[in-house]
Amino acid sequence: MNKLKQPLFQSTSIALVVIALSACGGDGDPIVTETPAPDPGGGEVTTTMIDATAGGFGVPPGDPANKYTYFNLATKAVVELTDTQAATSSDWHIAFKRTNIMLNGGVSGPANVKGTVADAQDDFYDASGDPVASIFSDATAESELSAFNAVTDVSSLTFEADRNIPYIKGDGSSDGWWLYAGPPTHAVSANPDQWWLIKSAAADSYAKFHVTNIVQVSRDITLELYIQGVAESAYSVTPTSWTAAIGAAGGSRCFDIDSATEVNCTMAATEWDIKVEVVGQGWNIWTNGGVSGSESGGAFGSFDTADANSYVSGTHGPSGTSITTMYRQDSAGGTFKDNTWYAYNVLNQSPPVLWPNYRIYAIDTGSGFYKMQILSYYDQAGLSGNYTLRYAPLVGANNAETVAVSLTEWAVTPDKTTVNTGPVTFNVTNDGPVDVHELVVIKTDLALDSLPVDANGNVDESATGITLVGEIEHIAVGANANATFNLVPGNYVLICNIWDAGEQEAHYAEGMRIAFTVQ
Repeated sequence: MNKLKQPLFQSTSIALVVIALSACGGDGDPIVTETPAPDPGGGEVTTTMIDATAGGFGVPPGDPANKYTYFNLATKAVVELTDTQAATSSDWHIAFKRTNIMLNGGVSGPANVKGTVADAQDDFYDASGDPVASIFSDATAESELSAFNAVTDVSSLTFEADRNIPYIKGDGSSDGWWLYAGPPTHAVSANPDQWWLIKSAAADSYAKFHVTNIVQVSRDITLELYIQGVAESAYSVTPTSWTAAIGAAGGSRCFDIDSATEVNCTMAATEWDIKVEVVGQGWNIWTNGGVSGSESGGAFGSFDTADANSYVSGTHGPSGTSITTMYRQDSAGGTFKDNTWYAYNVLNQSPPVLWPNYRIYAIDTGSGFYKMQILSYYDQAGLSGNYTLRYAPLVGANNAETVAVSLTEWAVTPDKTTVNTGPVTFNVTNDGPVDVHELVVIKTDLALDSLPVDANGNVDESATGITLVGEIEHIAVGANANATFNLVPGNYVLICNIWDAGEQEAHYAEGMRIAFTVQ
């Protein structure tokens, strides 16, 4: 997965495409052009321009223009909704606001729209995940049409709904604030070389921090912060240390920059600035803004230690220029957050611009499947926030067999244990009553109760005799989740493979497993 740390301008040929499209309609309206030839996937290709400028940078939150633009793929039209109306509407499928894209499902809306990547266009990046400038600059909408046309079948792909995503990255990788060792220890440890800048809930004080220690069993997480108070112009040279003593059962702890003390997350809902949270296998740090809080907090980063040392103020960068607009809030997202559609300033232009990587995304609206490719982020005048995208329906893709699965302590209970070969959608509900669960689909001829396990009793998903098909992770009590997998004939098992360090419980060993057959 290729990841970028910042929120592009397209090559000249893309700009010409935008100019041609823009000449077809009035200001502020989406412009739709349909190609006369059918797409190899079975549907007609539509090219659309969408105004997602949200009023432009600096528009206050209360301004009516500062909103998402909502789009229906079936009707090929913008749906005129406020953000409040969209939260309860099933009339839209996908929404755009500046670089953010969300789907109408999960935490983003009441429908069951999900997405995934059908072609990641990995050749746009080198082995280290860095953009290859020559490929980005040479690519055009025409040159990447063949990749778009090649996507004709999404039955083997796993789709995901939107979820809340912290800006401060915590996923166990070297780019995040904690590291995951994997089997057999499954150890979680601090990554002190990753730093972030924090803006307070009131947006008038700042801090620079990193995580220095994690005690995994007790969920004790220690942060070292350098605080810049309301009346100050630079970070303190003396660090403040705070340990979020969350406890083995999980939960959250909050910190107020101004008082440099821990506060009650609920009672101080408008005052907390940093929230450290552990729920199941999710280890997250949130700021008080966006989807995670009602205030104006945000974060900027990440930086390694050397770069972090060059930032002596939360308001100005190393060169003295203002960085107050660089802070970003926690947001809803999924496919488009995990697999971003652009690379940042590939040719080091000034001002910086965004370049599309021409990834092809697949979208499941619940009533049909579509593929989509983003071609540009600018209009003919170079104004950012104006998407040009193309999409097409995938005819015959919505034919998956459905299995409803209930997860409880301690059982995995599907409504059927035999299905036919082909795409199978697992609709999973965590019926609790207490623990977070997951569904792991494994193809194996080994006995259900004799799968290879590690020292904790967790199934070794990479062991000989086991083929990991896919999994649906982090399902909270009362929550629903689903995914579609392309299954071939054979014997399978459905398990929950969570290890609860606090309770010293391996859910598989406790009995969360069942045999499953594909014929």
